[in-house]
Amino acid sequence: MSIMYNSGWNKLIKSKDSYKCQPRANVEKERCTARLSFVQMSFDRDEECLIVVDTKGYLYYIDVPGDGPRCKILGKIGRPTFLTFNPMRTEEILMGFDTGDIKVWKLHTDTNEFFSLPGHKLPPTHVSFYKHHCLTSSRNEVIIWDLKSYIEARRLKVGVRNAVEKAAFSNVGHIVVLYRNGAMQVWTLRRLHKDTKIDTKIFGINYVKDFIFAKDGRAMIMGGTRNIGVLNTYDWSLLKKLRLPDNFVEAKQLSVVPGPLEGGANKILAFLSSSTLQLCDINALTFLETPRFIGRIKKFVISSTGRYIAYIDQEGCLNITYTDKIISKKCPRPDNGLSKPYRARAHKLSHHLDGVRRSVKRELNMKRLMPILKEFGEYPAKYRTIIWSTILKLPANKNAYVALASKVTRGSVASNTLKSLPLADKSKASVLAVTLACLSQWCPLLRRSLFLPKLIFPFLMVFQVPPYFVSNQIYILFNLKSTLKYVCSFQKDPLLAFELILSILLNYCQKWFEYHPLPPLNILGICENILLETDPVLLNIFCEHGITSREYAWPLLQTAMSEVLSGDEWLFLWDHLISYQKPSLLVTCVVAYNICLRDNVRSLIKSSGDVEAFYSTQSHVRAKDLLKIARQIDRKISKRVHPTRYLRDKLLHVNHSGPYPSFMSQEYPKFLTENLSVADLEKLKMQEQSLQEYNRRRADFEKRKLHTETEAFARQIHETRLSEAQKCFREHISNLKWNVLPNAGKEKFCRHSYKDLDSLSERKQECNRYKIVEDVDSKNYKKLQRDVTMLEYEVQSFLNSLKFHKSEMEIS
Repeated sequence: MSIMYNSGWNKLIKSKDSYKCQPRANVEKERCTARLSFVQMSFDRDEECLIVVDTKGYLYYIDVPGDGPRCKILGKIGRPTFLTFNPMRTEEILMGFDTGDIKVWKLHTDTNEFFSLPGHKLPPTHVSFYKHHCLTSSRNEVIIWDLKSYIEARRLKVGVRNAVEKAAFSNVGHIVVLYRNGAMQVWTLRRLHKDTKIDTKIFGINYVKDFIFAKDGRAMIMGGTRNIGVLNTYDWSLLKKLRLPDNFVEAKQLSVVPGPLEGGANKILAFLSSSTLQLCDINALTFLETPRFIGRIKKFVISSTGRYIAYIDQEGCLNITYTDKIISKKCPRPDNGLSKPYRARAHKLSHHLDGVRRSVKRELNMKRLMPILKEFGEYPAKYRTIIWSTILKLPANKNAYVALASKVTRGSVASNTLKSLPLADKSKASVLAVTLACLSQWCPLLRRSLFLPKLIFPFLMVFQVPPYFVSNQIYILFNLKSTLKYVCSFQKDPLLAFELILSILLNYCQKWFEYHPLPPLNILGICENILLETDPVLLNIFCEHGITSREYAWPLLQTAMSEVLSGDEWLFLWDHLISYQKPSLLVTCVVAYNICLRDNVRSLIKSSGDVEAFYSTQSHVRAKDLLKIARQIDRKISKRVHPTRYLRDKLLHVNHSGPYPSFMSQEYPKFLTENLSVADLEKLKMQEQSLQEYNRRRADFEKRKLHTETEAFARQIHETRLSEAQKCFREHISNLKWNVLPNAGKEKFCRHSYKDLDSLSERKQECNRYKIVEDVDSKNYKKLQRDVTMLEYEVQSFLNSLKFHKSEMEIS
């Protein structure tokens, strides 16, 4: 930090109603190619001067009174995070920096001496004063300094879970800390050991951006999205609330405009909304006209008595004008006093709900939602239902839903439909069963869609919890407990969940039912064509191993990818799919999933793994990476294979009145939709079951018959082989040459040989005892051996053919 004086004064450029100061490149006034801008500014207590810093870090001193404001550059101090005068010593300037230091420097001295107040670890962003105390705050620190001794007097204990948005003193000693989640923590300087918690949401003020105290300290004004609230600092109750007009988004950078006769109870409030300066009268709850010469601005500050206002425009220039020229007149009221007296009437509950829905639709438009999605990657969980409902324009057509639900009878849902998704939670199973029954009433042909439970169940679970945002707003706007209770019960009703599923079927399940109940071969063909163009190597591997798109694409489509992604990742994916409003992106996501897990698939195939289980098991792929590849595919693939060539890429919305739109009238095969009724389908189903039972019985009978015939044939073959062996043995015995043996022994041996073939081993032992020398004719023996071997081969071949015929019958 270096301070060097420049004695040259320069007058500010005067326009019709203000004075303008442009930043200089450096102290030598050389031109700079980069555009500079002022970033911080502050009035002194006596409104005699203004200090301002540009992006290069040069400090400007502007002398306000006199014939016209004039300025000079004091030197380079660096780029501070805040800049202000010390109210106790107006010749001192306090500056905060990114290093966490707070530096104090004295004006009107020839030295560059300054001293630091160490204490913050993070950059301090806000500063305020009360008597001889100074309060500074960073993201997670709030420190009170003693300006007499410049030492740290107290460090407040703030919540570390939520970042500090702002901390400030009031003129009566209150200390208020605003957190980014909308909560507030309040102390008094005399009782720092005790604090008070304030939840701004109970006042109906969401996303509080800033707060400011009135000069007398009796009121605190806070501004947020769509509302401005005034709290009583005595008991922190809500005094007034002002709703912003439809063209105002939020209220930030609040500042009160002191008036000469107000006595500290300020009534004029200035704030920024969409970079536009706005003025309102808090007492009358009316807005004032803003002069046309004030365009879009970045920051503004009002002097202590309200005489001057300084602001930095979008070009980065400083403008100084008189506050009286800005506060001109109030906007004309529509009621000029000539209209007839109006008698207040009680609104019906439906009127309140309609008003809330219109307000939500205005707030939740895609211009505001897409930046949120790009910044955080997903929508908040408690607001997801209302955001999805708004994007898809779900009408909450109660009459159409009741017309379907009234036709549903208990037990009307086929048990086979829920077998594919058994649920232990009875309440969830009941919701799923009712929804399936309503879908079957809407389109009876959906009863044969066995994949439907897995497809719709994740979407049903998203709408199980009532949206916090809607119920909270209704409570805020009307403060009616009955209204809150009604809306909560309305949101728990499966109406919106049913309409969400209708929207998914109408838009993201296009052309799925042309071959129903078979898989959508046309959609699977599109997936295969995209994979052929983006990753032909992977497709070649699938083809070599006989893996079709029914294995690697259809399981992902029919579950909306809920089985392969974790719960959070699945919600992340569908936040984007619904926000992009491009149904064809689901098809590219299926292809992108295979590309993301290319290595896993290849290793699984090489190890002969279960491919079917792989595509129904949760993986560790991130939805962010999946969407990145899917969008690249969507941009790069040719028009010839692009899904938009075959699918409608514009969302259809559910009817707001009348019955729900028809489904599958064009997609389903016409010979079924025109000539086949639901009764005929049930009859065909019964016939199919009877045929299956007949085939099962016939297969059992054929199996038993084949078994009996096989046993009989084997027994016949055994007997034949036995007789042949006996014959051969006899011939063999007749050709034996006997040696000298006792006659009695020969006769005995021969007699026993012809009696029983089974005693062959005993006869051999007997022959050995009598030392029979056998001279076998080699030619006859070899011929006999070949005949026996050939017979055994023929028998074995015949038995094998019988077994093959038996296996074919079992398969059929």
